[in-house]
Amino acid sequence: MIDLPDADPELLRGELRNLRKINRYFGGLSSVRKALLPLILSSEPSRPLEVLDLGTGSGDQAIALVEFCRTLGRPVSLTALDNNEAVLSEARRQTEAFPEIRVERGDLRALSYAERSFDVTLCSLTAHHFTEGEVVVLLQEMDRLSRVGFVLNDLSRSYLALAAAWIYTRVTTTNIMTRTDAIASLFAAFTRAELAAMAVAAGVRPVTVSRSPMFRLNVVLERQRVS
Repeated sequence: MIDLPDADPELLRGELRNLRKINRYFGGLSSVRKALLPLILSSEPSRPLEVLDLGTGSGDQAIALVEFCRTLGRPVSLTALDNNEAVLSEARRQTEAFPEIRVERGDLRALSYAERSFDVTLCSLTAHHFTEGEVVVLLQEMDRLSRVGFVLNDLSRSYLALAAAWIYTRVTTTNIMTRTDAIASLFAAFTRAELAAMAVAAGVRPVTVSRSPMFRLNVVLERQRVS
């Protein structure tokens, strides 16, 4: 429902608010932060870390990354990209206190940035909106754009995850968009083996595909380590 062009604005804001809560309290932010740390430490420390956040949603991962870099004493310049203007409006509102973040509109299926434009490319909770073939292309594009590496974080499909999502959304919210999309997203998500096969098909390497708590998967590529 979140992808519909005529999505109800009030439901959409509630959905984005619920997604921020889920990311914060159920490991989405910490999973990405842990996966990104080696890439941050591998990048050139003499200049700001340049990051592209694909499918930024309302910007919570972008904000969390900026706050993390601040604690590390590492300057960062982050481009937050999404293709839904209603979602981007919320992202601009959420990130307005963070000058390190620039919110842009763009199509993840037709990225126009030049090769190696960023140190790190991030894509969180977006891959399950795509087909397997589109995810293969997305991984190739993330590889093309990144000087140091990338992190793709997404849901891990399983019956246990579906049951947990159904119970959680029925207990914590009446938002029909959240209740519908939580289940639809897990049905559309991939398993670890499926994502690993897509990485092979994309020809990206060296890549690792690992599980994180609360039904998350990380696909991580670390290209180089700068001493």
